[in-house]
Amino acid sequence: MNGLVSRRLFPSPTRSPFQDLGSLHREMDGLFEGIFGSRPVEPVADWAPRVDTYVKNDALHVRVDLPGVEPKAVDISVDGDVLTISGERKVEHEDASYREVSYGRFERRIRVPEGTEPEKITATCDHGVLDVTVPIPKPVSRKVKVDVKSGAIESKPAA
Repeated sequence: MNGLVSRRLFPSPTRSPFQDLGSLHREMDGLFEGIFGSRPVEPVADWAPRVDTYVKNDALHVRVDLPGVEPKAVDISVDGDVLTISGERKVEHEDASYREVSYGRFERRIRVPEGTEPEKITATCDHGVLDVTVPIPKPVSRKVKVDVKSGAIESKPAA
């Protein structure tokens, strides 16, 4: 059955060698915290979905690839200027003989413009792609009145 999925002998040139450092870092932190720390370490995420961000029509759009994730299992929150998208993709087949898909909890954090109003954020999910729309707040402009006093400028004679 493993022969049905082909794999390259050499890594893809588009794959970054640093892509898996995040999980390695979490595992190392967990190891040292478990040995030297006084509390158990709970990982924040088991995997990280792919994200695209772009600005269009005065809004920041965040597109997240979430195939196989039920929209009800996704939480979206804003704390200050950080948008957090989290949830879980559940394993459908425990007895898979070959697996490239990641399962478990995920969390992505994206910085949003200051002044973002959480109640104006909208999200839709279509064919496994979550699209979060964050309206960009308009800059507040105000005029400052400057009082100009007329008068002669004193000059000092050179000594």
